[in-house]
Amino acid sequence: MSPAPDDLAALRREIDSIDEQLHGLLMRRGDVVAKIGRRKAVDGEVTFRPAREAQLLRGLVARHHGALSNAAIVRIWREIIAASIRIQGNLTVGCCPIEGHGVALNLAHGHFGLNTDVVRFETASHVISAVHRGEVSVGLVPLPQDADVPGWWGDIRDKSELYAVARLPWFASPADAAAAGVGALAVARGLPEESGEDRSMLMFSCSSPVSRARVGEACAAEGLAPVSQAVTSDPHEVDQLLHVVEVEGFVGAEDARIRAVAAELDASNTRLLGAFARPLAASGAVGAK
Repeated sequence: MSPAPDDLAALRREIDSIDEQLHGLLMRRGDVVAKIGRRKAVDGEVTFRPAREAQLLRGLVARHHGALSNAAIVRIWREIIAASIRIQGNLTVGCCPIEGHGVALNLAHGHFGLNTDVVRFETASHVISAVHRGEVSVGLVPLPQDADVPGWWGDIRDKSELYAVARLPWFASPADAAAAGVGALAVARGLPEESGEDRSMLMFSCSSPVSRARVGEACAAEGLAPVSQAVTSDPHEVDQLLHVVEVEGFVGAEDARIRAVAAELDASNTRLLGAFARPLAASGAVGAK
């Protein structure tokens, strides 16, 4: 039985009241964010905090229930987070084709907000250079894959201040299943931060006889469980291969395990490429306890 007109009117008045309360809270949140931004400007802190964002969103999804989907909650808060970053300072995102420019643009807007400025570059190398020169705040680059020629990880090798700090998309809804495997890494200045549920990416330059299996075994022996690997030539060394290994857990730039693996592999160059919050997969269409 449909609600009576008077009942509908009462429900709509309730929605109006809720909207006013939501708007009031958003304005209060904006004021607090502005104060934080002024403090960060004094302390020289970075505005982009992907680990903090992941912790916030995980908490929201964990406590969420009701008719609104988890995907809707994440989408709403991603826009709130993006707006908050813009209050604190300018944020520009550089991207290159990732399965075409359209996918890269969707990933950028999906994570950093629809109103965030996105600058297009033709290659991932150009994106890395733009981040390094400070032309953009964050750069989106493809996930490492096997290839005869090195990718952006060869360009970032000697840029010690650049790291991959987030993996996109962070939240994949059931509707995104068709795009499974298509993603990007966000590269920015500054050391990655630990979110509590992370993965890390390591790079080793090894002589050609060193196999993927040996690299994986060396990492596992140090408690670094491999998730994926990619191998390309090393643009800086003859007859050397760059092994890129994604491992479970957070690994700091000075972690002794990186040096231990490098020693086992007799690697001539090694580097933490980055660390980032493990993407969260949607468990259902709606928030459910």
